[in-house]
Amino acid sequence: MQVLSKVIRLDLQYSSQQSHLYQRQTCYLAPFAHEEASHFAKRILAYLSLFELQPQLAKQDPFGKQPDLFLRDHNQHFQLWCQVDLPNEKQLLRASHQSDQVLLVPDCDDYRRAQLLIKGLLNVRLFCLSAEQLTEFCGMLKGHMQLAVWRDDNSLIVTDGQHQLEIQVAPLATDQLSSRSEGGLTFTNKH
Repeated sequence: MQVLSKVIRLDLQYSSQQSHLYQRQTCYLAPFAHEEASHFAKRILAYLSLFELQPQLAKQDPFGKQPDLFLRDHNQHFQLWCQVDLPNEKQLLRASHQSDQVLLVPDCDDYRRAQLLIKGLLNVRLFCLSAEQLTEFCGMLKGHMQLAVWRDDNSLIVTDGQHQLEIQVAPLATDQLSSRSEGGLTFTNKH
């Protein structure tokens, strides 16, 4: 199923126990042309899991040279490269060489293949979402979304007032990316 809206308004209330961050923000998110709802849902959930880093959502790149989410320093060096689709080996090597850390968001069906693909790449980690989690979050997708997100050390709880979704995420830490970052906190590379 494709996302029918050209732009989605997201009224976000974000709270984090660990960093004591409490923020309200309105974001405007644009799905790619012909993007499937599950792909768009993975991009939003990855964005919410990295929210404290202030990652940028990428525009569609027909050549696949830009990540879905990223964080750059003042010199335009990629500190974080997040890809929702599982890249091929050449794309993954390029991302690993160009970025301090790479985060892949494979489907659970592709998780074993992703583990084999990243073997030996120390700056790459996986963030897996189940089919049930994606289906549940796709039920929250609307033209005007109002989400409350609570971040605990190892989990992210997302609710729209009717549905609630809990996702296991890696804890955020301040010591993994260099001090050149423009964003706030960073995440660790734990498996």
